[in-house]
Amino acid sequence: MPETPLPKPIVYACSGCSDAGELADRIARQIAREGVGEMSCLAGVGGRVKHLVAVAEKAGRVLVIDGCPINCARKTLELAGVQRVEHLELHKLGLRKGSCPVTDENIARGVQAARQQLAASEPDSSFTPG
Repeated sequence: MPETPLPKPIVYACSGCSDAGELADRIARQIAREGVGEMSCLAGVGGRVKHLVAVAEKAGRVLVIDGCPINCARKTLELAGVQRVEHLELHKLGLRKGSCPVTDENIARGVQAARQQLAASEPDSSFTPG
């Protein structure tokens, strides 16, 4: 019997006001365009919009991309009760707030790191979200 494909990870980005926030957002959007994950609205989770919180809670996998060490995106998900997240911190890639221009090269660097993180943490195919 063929295996059922696993649902795509839900991706959240901090999308903060700095270059690092914009970079996190652009990386998440590229991941979604490539079909590696599906982007959802972090502001809606923070605002406790029921449908958007439910998307996060029911996700089999969640990737959160933070632009700086404050980790607002991860903390927003935690405050909404979403504890199982895969966390990509751009500063750990050398992309630091205030000195990481939003360039194609920096976006590609973040996208590559996101892909690697998701591939390294592939869930067991017997996992069923719910």
